[in-house]
Amino acid sequence: MDKYLRKSDKSIQEDIQKFDDMTLATCVLLIEVSKSDDKFDEAENNKIISILKNKFNLDDSQVNILLEIADNKNQEMISLYDWTSKINEVYKYNEKKALIRELWDVAFADGRIDKYEDHTIRKIADLIYVKHEDFMKAKHR
Repeated sequence: MDKYLRKSDKSIQEDIQKFDDMTLATCVLLIEVSKSDDKFDEAENNKIISILKNKFNLDDSQVNILLEIADNKNQEMISLYDWTSKINEVYKYNEKKALIRELWDVAFADGRIDKYEDHTIRKIADLIYVKHEDFMKAKHR
C-alpha cells in the first residue's frame, strides 16, 4: 500500500466522505488479511483491487483513493471490532458469508494460506457471527 501517495489529513477526510462505511469496512478487513502474514504481495493487492471493483463498481481512481484511506485506517486500527460492528449493522448473513469468501480469496491469492491469515479470518468470522460450518466451506471451496 505504500505505493499510494500520502495526502494531507484534510484531503483524506474529504475523500473518506466519498465512501460509505460498508465499503471502507470491507476494504480495511481485506487489507488486514493481506497484511496478517507480514508478506503483503502484488497478488494479494491485485485480488483486493479486483474484489473492490466488482463488489462496489469502482473505477481505478476510486479504488486507489479507497485503498489509501483504508490502509491509513488499518494502520490506526486498535481492534477489528470497530469494523466488524459496521458489518454486523448492515450485512445480512449471506453477505457476511460472501465477505468471508472474499477474505479467503485474498489470503490464497499468493497460492498459500498462512496460519496468521487463517487466524485473522477466523477472528473476523467469529466477530460477524458466521457459523464455523460456513467458515470452513468458504475456506475449502
